[in-house]
Amino acid sequence: MTAITAIAAAAGAACLLGACSGSEPADGGDRQAEELTALGQIKVITRESGSGTRSSLAQALGLNEEGVDDRDYILETAKTATSGQDVIAAVGSDKSAIGYVSWGTDISGDDSVKELAVDGVKADDQTIESGKYPLDRTLYLASADDQNALKEDFLTFVTGKGQEIVGEFFVPAGEGKDVFLSSQPAGTLRIHGSTSLAPVMEALAEAYEEANPGADIQVTASDSSQGITDTLTGDCDMAMVSRELYDYEKNVLDPVPVAKDGIRIIVQASNPLDDLSADMLADIYRGDIAEWADTKE
Repeated sequence: MTAITAIAAAAGAACLLGACSGSEPADGGDRQAEELTALGQIKVITRESGSGTRSSLAQALGLNEEGVDDRDYILETAKTATSGQDVIAAVGSDKSAIGYVSWGTDISGDDSVKELAVDGVKADDQTIESGKYPLDRTLYLASADDQNALKEDFLTFVTGKGQEIVGEFFVPAGEGKDVFLSSQPAGTLRIHGSTSLAPVMEALAEAYEEANPGADIQVTASDSSQGITDTLTGDCDMAMVSRELYDYEKNVLDPVPVAKDGIRIIVQASNPLDDLSADMLADIYRGDIAEWADTKE
């Protein structure tokens, strides 16, 4: 038997055993389509209405003018989570779920979820700093101009020497400075708002208090909108804000950039997708795409 004849015979035998039948998908694309169909309806996980991450997602995707009107992008059946960690837990426990978290929320130690690229780009320090990541954003400290010496000294630290600490959590908003000399104002500074910003603000507060022992920096996490409300009503001195301020807020509050961030899109690790377009993501949160099978382009 010649080599060619032997190869042909082996191929024929394989077909008889079913290897050439239509029982298996012809290629990876067909397999992915079948896996997506098996996931069924998309389970949307979102954040609470005051969340800056939620509003930033709406702003980035062009879902509405200011990210306020939920009717345009939050499905009535969406499950609401009150923190990034809650989003991770919800997505990790549901194979059909999709959610979003701050890039500053570490998911590397949780193998139940994975990050999707958006328009072929994943969030990292380079894509965020360059503006190439489609869902990037700036994080702010916002306050009124009230001549508060402690607040001004703390902001000088945050936007200067403190940018080294910011870089451990996010992409720094500025180049920073190597040295900080506090003017030593004493007193208490209350900072409320975004859960995305709270961990880095706690680290900044601790470092600042070492430089100025007479200061007491109190950081309370809630959400961006609550932080702004508390600042306007005098319940705190500064708001942590993880979205762009609306025009009426800018009329009374001055936003100071603290960090650059991105919004990760996450799904359960078993999901066959690795990438979603921003347009498709908008359609999912608008409710125009409700089935995973319809995400296969």
